[in-house]
Amino acid sequence: MQKGGWLQAARAQHDMQQEWLEWLRAALPVELRAAVVSVVPRGDELTVLTASASWGTRLRFAMAALAPQLDARSGRAVTVKIRVAPSGRS
Repeated sequence: MQKGGWLQAARAQHDMQQEWLEWLRAALPVELRAAVVSVVPRGDELTVLTASASWGTRLRFAMAALAPQLDARSGRAVTVKIRVAPSGRS
C-alpha cells in the first residue's frame, strides 16, 4: 500500500460526498435543502441521510421527481435510499 494512499482515498470519497450534497441541495426545493444531512454515493446507489423521518418522507417524493436528473448526472440509473441520520449528525 502506498504511503498515504488510504488518506487520498478517504479525501476523494469525502470530496465526492460533498459534491453530491451541494448538487442535491441546489436541485431540491428551498424548504427541503436543510433537511439533507449527507449524501453517500456507492456505485449505482445514492444514500441520502435526513434530519428526521418526517423530512425523509417529503424527500422521497422530491427524489422521485429528480430521478432523470440524478441518472443524467451519474451517467447511469441510480437507486436512491433515504435514511434518517444518527443523532448528532444534523
